[in-house]
Amino acid sequence: MAGTEIFDDDEIRAAADVIRRRMIHRYGSHEQRGGVYRAEEFEAAAKKITGSRYALALSSGTAALITALKGVGVKPGDEVITSPFTFIATVEAIVACDAVPLFGEIDETLSLSAASAEKLITPRTRALMPVHMFGAAADMDSFTALGRKYKLPVVEDACEVVGGTYKGRALGGIGDCGAWSFDPNKTLTVGEGGMLFTDDRDVWFAMDCYHDHGHIHSKEHDRGAEGKFGFGVNFRISELQGALGVVALSKLPAALASLRAEKKKIMDAGRAAGLAPRPSHDEAGDSATHAIFMLPTASAAKKFQAAAKEAGAGCAIIGENTWHYAKHWEALAAIGEKEYFGNKTPSYAPESFAQADEKLSRATAFTLNVKMGEEEINKIVRAVEAGAKAAL
Repeated sequence: MAGTEIFDDDEIRAAADVIRRRMIHRYGSHEQRGGVYRAEEFEAAAKKITGSRYALALSSGTAALITALKGVGVKPGDEVITSPFTFIATVEAIVACDAVPLFGEIDETLSLSAASAEKLITPRTRALMPVHMFGAAADMDSFTALGRKYKLPVVEDACEVVGGTYKGRALGGIGDCGAWSFDPNKTLTVGEGGMLFTDDRDVWFAMDCYHDHGHIHSKEHDRGAEGKFGFGVNFRISELQGALGVVALSKLPAALASLRAEKKKIMDAGRAAGLAPRPSHDEAGDSATHAIFMLPTASAAKKFQAAAKEAGAGCAIIGENTWHYAKHWEALAAIGEKEYFGNKTPSYAPESFAQADEKLSRATAFTLNVKMGEEEINKIVRAVEAGAKAAL
């Protein structure tokens, strides 16, 4: 799923243009740049996809998540509710704000359960952070309703699902704030990069200032002459990344079409062999980066995995995935069961993830790439059929 697989001369031309003009910084030098702002073009293209009022390009998806939480006002000691099935950056963003991560349970789609999230809400809760994982959307109707009910901002971690939708709306553009990632392993990449979305001008302004040392950006002043909103960090994107991003988003429809065609062939084969696909809150909106089957037991998943590998196409069992499952993150022990900015943290002990274990230990996943040849897809199909025969 490395985004560089769809690089061609378009990216070379876009990068060369920035280099020839010697205009790398996204801000300032207004007279010299001749009205060309590639990072702004990247943001504008992203806004067209989500329909959001504001978009902010950043240096990474992780930077986007941190900036989102800062933008909605998360402070030390606050609680943020999220999913145990996510990339560690989700939790790192919470901890970077000196806030306390609380893990809800996952539903049958392997997404954060809104019902379980509601049970975790306390007076210290400051944000809800559903995560759209491995192509599929969380139940955004329920999270939107939950946010309204408790007056809590909903921050969508859509870093894994650029281009995915939920009931016709682009993921990342549904909550109060949403984040995309463009790192080297995503469907689209700019090397390293992220994007934030919001319809709230105050949230956007806070995020825009925070991501660039607190600067208040204005084309009426050159770099260094603008005002300051407060302290911030350096999460800026460069004009090189902006130029690559414009090209990347132009290729999104074709990339999604290719992934979805590949996934359909694999999932159809699995269904025909008696396998149960991971359920979905919106199958049509899946960004199709993974083909996931739910086996009846953890033991059956092991048999499926072994037979698939022997047939020529290995698959993962998500419960064993150390990158995307909080149970495996030893770093959590450093803040577990401690006073943390006036709040007591949970233990984060492995046994606390028993509910997620039951589902993730049965979930088998094949990762898909945009440009897969027919033989490569057929190899996965044969592996799926062999796995089903061994496990069911």
